[in-house]
Amino acid sequence: MDPGVTVGIAVLDLHGKIIELTSKRDVKKSDLIKYILKFGKPLIIASDVNPMPKMIEKLASIFGSRTYYPEVSLTNVEKEKIVRDFEDEIKNSHQKDALAAAIKAFRSYHELFIRVEKSLKNREEMYDDVIKIVLEKKSDSIIDVIRSLVKKK
Repeated sequence: MDPGVTVGIAVLDLHGKIIELTSKRDVKKSDLIKYILKFGKPLIIASDVNPMPKMIEKLASIFGSRTYYPEVSLTNVEKEKIVRDFEDEIKNSHQKDALAAAIKAFRSYHELFIRVEKSLKNREEMYDDVIKIVLEKKSDSIIDVIRSLVKKK
């Protein structure tokens, strides 16, 4: 997310695919929350700057989401590199900033996503549930999460 007068919003799925990329001008927080919830509860809300904007902290708190922000704010050159493959979909700098933050966050959790994929073997249908439980810190053990989900089924 890129907060401000014009808010940039990038929504990725758990495989890194863009679900939504948009920007909204003068949007109220309540309308923004409703809009985001159309895509489901966000697991991670990301920023391209450090320190992370207060608006992102507040939204993450409301959703119970993790936050991601880089150790050092991303430069324009870095953002351009990160979003290079999506130039045709980006309409303005707010969308670019939001997408760069989302991709950077996805990459920072990519190793976890790969570990979950490998642990699931022939149970790919459980992928989203396992990621959600692990990211919500309901368990640190991927194997324990998989076992508990298998027992429920």
